[in-house]
Amino acid sequence: MSVPLTLSTCVFASPPDDYDAWMKNLALLTDTGFSGVEVGMYPQGDVSGIIRALQKSRVPVVAVHGIMGGGSCSDDPGIRAQAIADAGNYLAKFADFAGVPVVEHYWNRFNAPEKALYFHESCAVLLEKIRELGFIFCMENAPYKPEDNERYPMVDEIADFARSYGENRMFMTLDLNHVNLNEDPFEVCRRHASMIRHIHISDNHGIREEHLPPGEGVIPLAEIVRTLRENGFAGPCNLEIIFRTAGDPGKRELSRVYNYCQQIFDSGDDA
Repeated sequence: MSVPLTLSTCVFASPPDDYDAWMKNLALLTDTGFSGVEVGMYPQGDVSGIIRALQKSRVPVVAVHGIMGGGSCSDDPGIRAQAIADAGNYLAKFADFAGVPVVEHYWNRFNAPEKALYFHESCAVLLEKIRELGFIFCMENAPYKPEDNERYPMVDEIADFARSYGENRMFMTLDLNHVNLNEDPFEVCRRHASMIRHIHISDNHGIREEHLPPGEGVIPLAEIVRTLRENGFAGPCNLEIIFRTAGDPGKRELSRVYNYCQQIFDSGDDA
């Protein structure tokens, strides 16, 4: 089961304004076999370095992670408006890469019904901006964090949320590190494969969100990806991982992850 693998830029520690560092990072990424990148979240600071490096290197961009946060659910209309404006302005910086998914977190993690309404309205405004820029809006399923959030929204809820905007207007990013903590990932894949346009792959030990490299936790990644593909998912597998060592990973670390993933996907066995 040969699977194209891409990598989120969150794996690198380089500041987003450091053009030279990002040219090296992107060269390393392709040298180790990865076929593209998802641009991670950089809500603070100058992203011109990473944008210039992507333009110069021509490494394919498969997704851009948006930055709209919990302010999108705020009771204060001014805070909501600012969250939407900040998210739209951030995405406009990446307009050269239009056509790929924009990934936004699902922030309706509250028990208050009015916050659900506010979030729906915020996403409706951002959806029009995303479509204007030429991107595809993909809503990412929430992590299970009972210590931080009032409630855990099931993937069924998030899929219904995406469908509520009308056919082919909003889709989903399925984060396997999130769904593994509180739901059956195989059932989720079977029920919602038609809505999934993008996936995040990382590992955990089934207790909390960890974003470990594949093989360091308990998630049956090969079998989950196989289920997705059997149900129509044709996109690449994007690794959203964090190494425990400080700084940018080297070729040895990235090659180990790439080779491991290809091995387990080819064999269907990640034991």
